[in-house]
Amino acid sequence: LTLLGNDLSNIQTGAFSNLPKLERLYLNINNLTKIHPDSFSNLRKLRTLHLGSNQISNIDSDMFSNIPTMRKLDFTYNQVTCIQLGTFSNLPQLYKLDIAHNQITNISPGAFSSLPQLQRLDLRFNHITNISPGAFSYLHQLQRLDLSSNHITEIQPDTFSNLPRLERLVLRCNQMTTIQPGSFQNLPKHDILSLRDNPWQCDCRMVAFRKWMTMSPLFKNQIICEEPSKFRGQNLKDIELGNLICEKPKIVDFQRGRAMLGRKALHLICKASGIPTPDISVTLPSGQNATVESYGRVTVNKNGSIIVRDLTENDSGSYVCIAANHVASSVATLFVEI
Repeated sequence: LTLLGNDLSNIQTGAFSNLPKLERLYLNINNLTKIHPDSFSNLRKLRTLHLGSNQISNIDSDMFSNIPTMRKLDFTYNQVTCIQLGTFSNLPQLYKLDIAHNQITNISPGAFSSLPQLQRLDLRFNHITNISPGAFSYLHQLQRLDLSSNHITEIQPDTFSNLPRLERLVLRCNQMTTIQPGSFQNLPKHDILSLRDNPWQCDCRMVAFRKWMTMSPLFKNQIICEEPSKFRGQNLKDIELGNLICEKPKIVDFQRGRAMLGRKALHLICKASGIPTPDISVTLPSGQNATVESYGRVTVNKNGSIIVRDLTENDSGSYVCIAANHVASSVATLFVEI
């Protein structure tokens, strides 16, 4: 049954109860925001359900309680933000789950543990930043896992352990900069891992992995350095271990900038060197601290450009720039009169 593109915003309870032999239901490209579990009552033979391209933000644990026979679920292009333990607890036969193009930031440990037959899991194009160990526990039949185009910064050891049938793991186009040696040691086969297009930082933090990767063909030519600039575009395996170094941050310049922002804004520039590239933060005369992640009237850019808006007389005084990486930190002070 195909109902896609009908501008549906609601499905009544028992809407399909007179279709007990229905096997495929297409509800994608509508305006659904919520699905009541009784909407799927009496669908004893449903195998495939498409709910993509709607506006559903939450998957209730009982949403699919009336369709335990389902094998394929498409939940792409919705607004789901989190996958909790028990979200898919009523789908013991599901083997393909596609929840790409949502807004998922977090996956709870064991979130998919009630899907013993799952073979394909697609989480592309979400907002995932890190993966908790145990997020993919008990997926002993899983063959393909796609986590590409997220915001993942690191992989903890054993994140992908106990996946004996895994044939393809895709982590390309994320924000990973370094790898711990044990992060992928339990993968069952070679040539299953895709790590391309990550901003790898080839410094002292990669020494242990660089030693380990020479013993595994798993990585081949995938680790292409982004930083430091002298190694940009080079393959990590081609860099001598002795050249993978780190350096303490050093602030080389801290001054007022020349940007024309008007009387109500102040532009500062704090330039720093170091390996890895140091993070910049600034402390205002009031004691307020601002970083790249901060919101409000102070903006700190990764390149060291700092903008303070909505100035008052209280903004006169000493500004402190801090440049820090995992090795050390450096501090410089600049007096500014408003």
